[in-house]
Amino acid sequence: MAESVPVSTHRRRRRRAVAGAGALALALVAGTAGCSSGESGGAGSSGKTTITVAGMPATTAPKTRQQFLDAVAAFEKANPNIKLKPTDTQWDARTFAARLAGGSAETVLTVPLTEPPGLIARKQIIDLSAEVKSLPHSGDLDPRALAPATAADGKVHGLPVTEYALGLVYNRDLFTKAGLDPDKPPATWDEVRTAAKKISDTSGATGYTQMTVKNTGGWILTAMTYAYGGSMEKKVGDKYAPSLLDGPAENALRQLSAMRWQDDSMGNNHLRTQQDAERDFAAGKIGMMISTVNSYNRYITQYSGKPADFGMAALPQQNAGRSTLLGGLMAVVSAKATPAQRAAAVKWIDYFYLKPAYDPAAAEELALAQAADKLAVGLPTLPFYSAAVSDPVNAAINKHANIPAANFAPYVTGVGKLDYQVEPPVAAQDLYGALDTVVQAVLTRKDADPHDELAKAADRLGPAFEKAQAQ
Repeated sequence: MAESVPVSTHRRRRRRAVAGAGALALALVAGTAGCSSGESGGAGSSGKTTITVAGMPATTAPKTRQQFLDAVAAFEKANPNIKLKPTDTQWDARTFAARLAGGSAETVLTVPLTEPPGLIARKQIIDLSAEVKSLPHSGDLDPRALAPATAADGKVHGLPVTEYALGLVYNRDLFTKAGLDPDKPPATWDEVRTAAKKISDTSGATGYTQMTVKNTGGWILTAMTYAYGGSMEKKVGDKYAPSLLDGPAENALRQLSAMRWQDDSMGNNHLRTQQDAERDFAAGKIGMMISTVNSYNRYITQYSGKPADFGMAALPQQNAGRSTLLGGLMAVVSAKATPAQRAAAVKWIDYFYLKPAYDPAAAEELALAQAADKLAVGLPTLPFYSAAVSDPVNAAINKHANIPAANFAPYVTGVGKLDYQVEPPVAAQDLYGALDTVVQAVLTRKDADPHDELAKAADRLGPAFEKAQAQ
């Protein structure tokens, strides 16, 4: 998903300790735009290399947007032969492929971690391995942070912007009213079911909600499947195929069906977007849902939620599960870029995205801008670099932390015990879209059989998998 991965598949990664503060909490959008990455042929009449860059914050965050523009100006001053043209167009799964194929995408793209494998296979983004080796602290980059844009041959085609691990977001006030301990949130899906019923019975609020539209249904079901010890795709010969019928996905759906039809703890709205769910959660109408750490920013800034009521835990596990879904954004460079544009693009990616992750002064400057915009500072994040590099950065950010840190303690402790599992490596967005229908069926029709619905989804996905893996 766009707050959203993959690399080579379902390889799981043991994580180190979660950083206590975020080097890049900025909610940067991934994008496409109307300017060709090859505009001015790479060098205009002035002799400057011109590139378009995604990632400019929206007008709703004026101070961080201005900081972005100030960074553009400072970068251009330090690199007088480079001209940047920023955009704030949001990445959209429904239009991205067509715009990229049509040549209207930016030179520097910020894309969900689901996208690099397909972009690499279609030769739509450039190998940046040589440029990456010359970057500051390149030897300290965590291979896991590079993995989503690393090809099978080891060549690196992108650099990290943000990376996160999904977890359970919950309302601490509703927990207390239901007689539940808000400092000990559910660690298993059976515990989620029990807590959801108690919340629903005592408060009338929706105990647990599941997003189901615009690919969010498939996204969250994938995370649940990982937590049940499964995966959504598997290697068959030298290609990938859906593994929806292997058991864990069906078990996750049967749990949701029981909560919906036996416990009546999931409310009546089962066509929720991410925005719907986050709005109602902030209003105290929902007890629990699966989301990201950065949803706290929207909880505060967009929906005026109470900081004291926001709690977050690691993704609940079940049966053989011990994994959570890794997501985020990668910065990649369009294959239409000239050599001069590629060099300029990597300079910009390092300057704007990576420097705040290895330079304490840059990290603190970003933290101050976020605090001025009333954005969350100090949220737990996954570090891009070794502790020797990231620890001083986190210390600089923590000086300006403005979050209820104790409310995130269950997440920090719990996720440190889990493996990371990347998003499906082939046709992930198509998979998520097909699974939306499955989740909707299970939650809106009492007679819907999870196995049958998954089988229908697997059949529908055949053409998408063939197209994605065509030589």
